[in-house]
Amino acid sequence: MEKENILELRNVTKTFGDFVAVDSVDFTLQAGEIHAILGENGAGKSTLMNLIYGLYQPSTGRIYVTDREGWRRRLRAKSPRDAIVAGIGMVHQHFMLVENLTVAENIALSLGQLKGKQKDGREGWKNGRMDAPQSSNLPRLLSSLPVFQSFWFKKEDAIHITEALSEQFGLAVDPSALVRTLSVGLKQRVEILKALAVDARILILDEPTAVLSPQEVEGFFTILRKLQADGRAIIFISHKMKEVLSISDRITVLRRGKKVYLGPTGELTARELAREMIGEEINEVERSGDAPLENKTSDSVLQLSNLTVRGSRDEIAVSDVSMATHRGEIVGIAGVDGNGQRELAEAIMGLRHSESGAISILGTDPKGTKAVRQHGVGYIPEDRQTTGVIASFSVTENLLLNVTHLENIAHWNVVNQTRKRNTTEQLIADYDIRPPIGGLPAAALSGGNQQKIVLAREISLQPELLIAVNPTRGLDVNAAHYVHENLLAQRDEKKSVLLISTELDEVLLLSDRLFVMSRGKLIEATAQRNDIEALGLLMTGETHRDLSDGLET
Repeated sequence: MEKENILELRNVTKTFGDFVAVDSVDFTLQAGEIHAILGENGAGKSTLMNLIYGLYQPSTGRIYVTDREGWRRRLRAKSPRDAIVAGIGMVHQHFMLVENLTVAENIALSLGQLKGKQKDGREGWKNGRMDAPQSSNLPRLLSSLPVFQSFWFKKEDAIHITEALSEQFGLAVDPSALVRTLSVGLKQRVEILKALAVDARILILDEPTAVLSPQEVEGFFTILRKLQADGRAIIFISHKMKEVLSISDRITVLRRGKKVYLGPTGELTARELAREMIGEEINEVERSGDAPLENKTSDSVLQLSNLTVRGSRDEIAVSDVSMATHRGEIVGIAGVDGNGQRELAEAIMGLRHSESGAISILGTDPKGTKAVRQHGVGYIPEDRQTTGVIASFSVTENLLLNVTHLENIAHWNVVNQTRKRNTTEQLIADYDIRPPIGGLPAAALSGGNQQKIVLAREISLQPELLIAVNPTRGLDVNAAHYVHENLLAQRDEKKSVLLISTELDEVLLLSDRLFVMSRGKLIEATAQRNDIEALGLLMTGETHRDLSDGLET
């Protein structure tokens, strides 16, 4: 029996001036299916989701949604609130949570989206109480609690709703916990609970596993299957091919705004899907062998000795860390976000004060970021939007935001415009930055293309030490492949690379020596590199004592 389509896009196009972001796309989502969408950065995935969620409106074409009573209606979402009322929820890659509020309070805020009558005339709330739809499986408790008027509500009501949703969907979380105290995996549960609180039948998940450990990914997939069994439909956007093939029922591939493939999962292999995404064959990245590990003092590039660093809330984020990197090797640090990786990288770069310990670069102790950079250190920060690019600056300006680049295009403090243009055009071409227009503000580019700006600026200078924090987060398979090749090229040219990544596969692929960072501690785990379960447990800190005994730290 064929499943009903609960979401349908017909010939949808979205243009921004002369640029066609989504080009005549047809798409259907069936009830109770997990539908994956693949594509390169700039292929139109984010734009398509923003059209469904009401952040953008189609230039041409129509979107239809089948409501809870089985009526098929045209979706004219002018804002996310309209989409939420129509039963559409979205879990963003960067969580939209209020860190200083509790779990229950965050869910209460999401329920405020449904206050008043819904656009199609049906009342989601009546007489100050919530009427759960007849087809909904939400507990009766939800239909007996008063609506949250504006920002006024009873905390116990918010807690009861959170507990009821948690119990029904197996999303255990403490309703009274402050969001800022939760792990990344638990924060993601809260985002999903927010969508379920408004009874979303359609869930859009944007890179949902980007910050999860292997164990957390398995638990997350269990949750998705429960939601699927409950009749929810899920749009799953990811660059992780293994996960797409593991969890999805159907796959749609976009390339340069057009739909180029639709088929059941398993019809094409991961390699064939990558070819559909890119339009050509892509070769696997291969290391040329293990780097020499003589560990001579003269080969040392970065040396950390008993380093302790405090976090933004005055907690110990990095605890007594000692390690060294050498020329001609990639040292990888794996770990779940929030375990001190950011603070470690910022301390090395001179962006954060060290509580105690020492940082040595090429045998010296540079003070401040300018001095660190002058010693030949490149830096790819974990958050491109806040510390990687200046959104209001043009692509050209962002590409040249490095003293070395500026020195290369200027003479006697006067910028050579021809050299500036040629440098920018070469970097845009080499890193396939889209659209290839240097004058565009960085804010107009997708997240993946903003990341390419950072990569182009830092790697092209061939630094003696490159600190790369999640360098491929949000990048498609082709762009990630290019980044990996560049990191390996740094290694082969006897440079030093410190790779800090939440992508365990990435660290395993590229690193010569492997560390795991958990709760501010650094544990060498090179010997466990072929034991994914052991590494996953080390990342979550569950067996820290058992597995770290006897390991060098």
